[in-house]
Amino acid sequence: MPDAYVTLTGQRIALSELTREEKVFLGKAVKAYEAGEAFPNFVNRVNEPGSPALQGGQWVTEEVAASPIFRICQDLGDRLGVAQGFLTLGENSSTEDAGFTKQAGRDYMSCEDAADQAGVTAEAIRRAIREDRLPAKQVGRTYLLEPKAVEAYAARSGRRPRGKPREKNARKKSA
Repeated sequence: MPDAYVTLTGQRIALSELTREEKVFLGKAVKAYEAGEAFPNFVNRVNEPGSPALQGGQWVTEEVAASPIFRICQDLGDRLGVAQGFLTLGENSSTEDAGFTKQAGRDYMSCEDAADQAGVTAEAIRRAIREDRLPAKQVGRTYLLEPKAVEAYAARSGRRPRGKPREKNARKKSA
């Protein structure tokens, strides 16, 4: 089972946060998504009074909207809506894959994660993407980058990842 879900906007949601009931509900929602259920029907399924996505209630409250299960189901619905022409994204956007990821074999990273890895700012990463110096996949207004491409970019730029101090030319103390 995947470790996390990454939304179209690049938010990473840990699946470990879900209850057993929510995981069962999500499994059914994913099957409906994969089967290409009509967007309006999918939205009605998620927002049905009493559904786990609504925490058993009938309204989308701030608490419900912030819950992991609701955010994942909303994102799956958005992906269906785009694929079926109910919603639109930018011309370079893609909804080919649902955003499930495995931590160990993560396929894509955000600009922020790439910036940390490359030792630059997220804006420098975005500028490199715009200038075609760093390949990325655009989903909505979010760029997703392959770790290998980021590694190559960091190597070319000669930067060191943040959090790892550069080795200084320290003089050796004589004993």
